[in-house]
Amino acid sequence: MKCLSRLAKSFVWRSTRSGLLLSVLVLTNPASAPAQEATCVLVSSSQPLTAGTRGVVWLYCLNHSSNEVRRTFEPDLNGTLTSGSNSFKTVLVLTNRGGIEATIAPGSFVKQEYRFDVPPTLGGQVTLDASNYNQVVILVKNNPAGAPATLATPATSPAADATPSSSVMGFLGKHIYGYEPIYFLLGQYPGAEFQFSLKYKLFDLTGDWNPLAHSYFAYTQTSFWDLFSQDPSFYDTSYKPSAFLFYPDVLHKKIENRFQLDLQGGYEHESNGRGGSMERSLNTIYLQPTAWFDLPAHFQLTFQTRAWYYLTLGNNNPDLPDYRGYADLLGALAWTDPQGGEKIQFATRLRIGDEGSHAGLLFDLRFNLPHRSHFNPAIQLQYFTGYGQTLRQYNQTSHAFRAGLCIWY
Repeated sequence: MKCLSRLAKSFVWRSTRSGLLLSVLVLTNPASAPAQEATCVLVSSSQPLTAGTRGVVWLYCLNHSSNEVRRTFEPDLNGTLTSGSNSFKTVLVLTNRGGIEATIAPGSFVKQEYRFDVPPTLGGQVTLDASNYNQVVILVKNNPAGAPATLATPATSPAADATPSSSVMGFLGKHIYGYEPIYFLLGQYPGAEFQFSLKYKLFDLTGDWNPLAHSYFAYTQTSFWDLFSQDPSFYDTSYKPSAFLFYPDVLHKKIENRFQLDLQGGYEHESNGRGGSMERSLNTIYLQPTAWFDLPAHFQLTFQTRAWYYLTLGNNNPDLPDYRGYADLLGALAWTDPQGGEKIQFATRLRIGDEGSHAGLLFDLRFNLPHRSHFNPAIQLQYFTGYGQTLRQYNQTSHAFRAGLCIWY
């Protein structure tokens, strides 16, 4: 297997033709090629790395089937660097954190870059083992000038070799993710709307059904800002902390690689912190299934519904269920680039009151700007009409059109 890995590395870097890449991937992982529709292999540069610096490997995934394949790339891979009798733990971090999801067209491949730290004490021929992927042989040369220690630490000693900054970044990269869309929009009254949202994985654990391995805390803040008045002030803000369990791909397989079901459920608080007569608040428990359908021509259809039960309602909004109801529905149609990265998405969310009236409709259109760097925001166009644009006006109708930038969705 090590010889095949070296052969794969040589072929990939001396040719860019997809035919040779197919041969490399199948040779490197011959056992998985017939059983899986996408074959993935780690490949390193033919140039030696320098001890005490950061190295790069690439994960190539080739779709050798006649159907599109939807691939989810791990944001982090646990790895081990071995040189002689020395063994070091390391973490391979996905460079493009926004490219975790990718759709691979038949006969095409997707490449993702992972970075890792090379300990300053390593040298010569080093073997990299990363999760369930193939071994990669890397040449490491000494750093004459010396270098500070990095994230990679000896397997037999504590993390004394890791610098505080790199340890913190590695920790955050393994625990903090985007949650709801993050955007800033300008338009009709109140003039500006922006949203910030992150989720935090509580434990660095794995397991199909272990609740500790799927426990999250999230925080979302949606603010409406009367930006264009003579005395700009915030019209309303929703603060939404939540705690939940999230289980991706609960069926453990996709029907013909075209369907995936995710489940999420937990507790959420929402309030606007206004105080007095304008204070609005509620506490709910909810269940949220999300169904993903991969369609021909690189399209993807998503349906997400959330059903909730009110634990408590604020004194100023006891009739909130009459306007917000007990469930909503989100639908989204997206076109994806075959080489990875969503390019266009149209989404709509429908919310109806308890008696089938007081509807609120939100429409969002997002499309990516030309890809010039790792920071690749999307243009977002938004239109709302109906009841409950803000928590403050849950029992009032309004409409607004806004446009701006979305940096994560």
